[in-house]
Formats: sequence, structure tokens, C-alpha cells
Amino acid sequence: MRAAVFLEKGKPLQLQDVPTPRIKAGEVLLKVKASGLCHGDVHLIFGEWENDIEVKTPIILGHEIVGEVIEGGNKFKRGEQVLVYSSIGCGSCKYCKIGDRQFCESVKVIGVHTDGGFAEYVKVPSEEYLFRVNGDYISAAPLADAGITAYNATKGVSQGDKVLVVGVGSVALIAIQLLKLKNAEVTVIGRNLTRLSKAENLGADEVLAMKKREPPFSPVAGKKFDYILDFVGADQTLVDTPWLLKREGELRIIGEYGGHLEIPEQLIVLRGLRIKGILYGNMNDMVELIKLFEEGKIKTLPVPYRLEEINEAIDDLLEERIVGRAVILP
Repeated sequence: MRAAVFLEKGKPLQLQDVPTPRIKAGEVLLKVKASGLCHGDVHLIFGEWENDIEVKTPIILGHEIVGEVIEGGNKFKRGEQVLVYSSIGCGSCKYCKIGDRQFCESVKVIGVHTDGGFAEYVKVPSEEYLFRVNGDYISAAPLADAGITAYNATKGVSQGDKVLVVGVGSVALIAIQLLKLKNAEVTVIGRNLTRLSKAENLGADEVLAMKKREPPFSPVAGKKFDYILDFVGADQTLVDTPWLLKREGELRIIGEYGGHLEIPEQLIVLRGLRIKGILYGNMNDMVELIKLFEEGKIKTLPVPYRLEEINEAIDDLLEERIVGRAVILP
């Protein structure tokens, strides 16, 4: 089969012919229809997470996978279209038992620790990680990470809550749609004007551009929010966001750009603030998210690339030329 193989840190992925996976009892073989390109893939390629995540090369990346069942399992018929939940847990710890496989201490992620979706076929260890999904497969692929992360990031927000969305990447653009389904009041701040325009088209109540020669959050000076969703997670965003929260407000950090959060203890205590990290989402979230997608209530904004164009897609992602999610088609 053809695959885009990660061989060396900082180098382009190599298109190669590699053996098609063989499955054992309990495993499922999928023909990959589409696989989203996550910024996490790029972090891995450039070694930016090597202190936290061990990736052994050569490996096939790609963890946002939609495919059709070819062989294995009993729950799905051959040819059925499924979405892959990529965090494979031990199945017996307290996190796995409640569906939070992403927090399993022995978690193995398809496309990070084992071969993933930037190939014509992928092996999944159990059919319990597969979810039937109807509709356009290119649009469905980003649900597997961008969508489920956005869903988790917006849980608990209620009608009328004032929410500040920091950043306008693909996850943030899905989150904006989910927030508006809850009738929240959504303010979006970012730098990319094209993406900000898309945020406005998706229903954001207020869209603000960060200014180059001014503090990042000067456009929202004097405003306070019930929730701040930071889809960037850099020093320049984390330094100010806690100060923009109302009493009992919550900062949710989703972006993973290696920022450092420093906050006075008294600010947290006296204002009753909450700080929460958002990692992916759980298996129950996947069920609810797919339902919203199939009902046409959210758009994933896919930008398709052929497998042989994957390095071009990576460049476009780094240069912020993509509005939405790059999706690789084997």
C-alpha cells in the first residue's frame, strides 16, 4: 500500500510502498477514505513534543481517520463507513472504565505510537474504537480530533454565557459553531484576518483582530468573560487571559504551543477562578458529536489534499494558508 512515512525529524514525509497491515483476532482492517492533518502531527514531525511524547520512526502519522471496514470484527458490515477514536487505552483503569481513554497512563495513540491514517489502510486494535458515521467522508474525518476536542472544550457552557475564543484555527472554528448552538455570546480574537472573517460567517457575535504593536488583548480591554477558550496556548495568550475572567470564570486551555501560565494565587482564590486543560474528548463525546454532524448542525471546513500533496499541506498549515482543516486523501 502507499503511505506517507515519517522517517526523520524536521524532514518531509516520504511517499513509500509499504506492506498492508495484517490483523489478528479482534482487530479490524480499514481502507482509509480520509485522514485529517492535525497541528499535532506537525509538532511531532519537528520534534516539538519529544520531551513529552516518544515517537519511534519510521512511522505513519495521522490520527483523524475515517474509513470503510474491510476485515475483522462483528459489529460492522464490510464496506461500512466508520470514524476512529484513536486513543487506545488499557481498558481496565478508572479512566478507561468511564470512557476517558485519552487519560489512560498506558495509552497508545493510532498515528502517534502505532501506524496511522496517512496511508491506504490502517489497523485498529478493536471495533470498540469505531463509530458508524454517515455523510461526506472528507467532512467527517476532522471529527475524530478537531471536532471531539471542540466538543469537549465547549461542554458546560450555557445560554447567555459570555465566551472569549482565542485563536481561529480549525478546532476554534468548530467550537464557535458549538457555542452558538448553545446560544452563548461569543467573542473571537486572533491575528489571521481571513480566518476571523470565517469566524464571523459562522456566527461569532464579535470578531476582533490582535494588533501587532499593542498588547494581544487590548481589543477586549475592560471586558470580562464567563469562559475563555484558549486554542493557542502560547506565552503571549496565557499571560493575560486569567485577568479577563469574571468571578467564578473558567479558563480552558486547548492549544499546545508550549506556553507558561503564571497567575497570582490570590487572583484564583479571591475570584474563585477555575483552570482546566482540554485533551481530546471521550468516547461518549464522539457519539454526541457524530449526531450533530449527521444532523447538519456543524461544519468541519475540510480542505482536501491528495496523499502525494501531504508536504504541501503541511507547509500550508504552517503558513496559515488553510481556513479549516487539511484532509489527506490516500
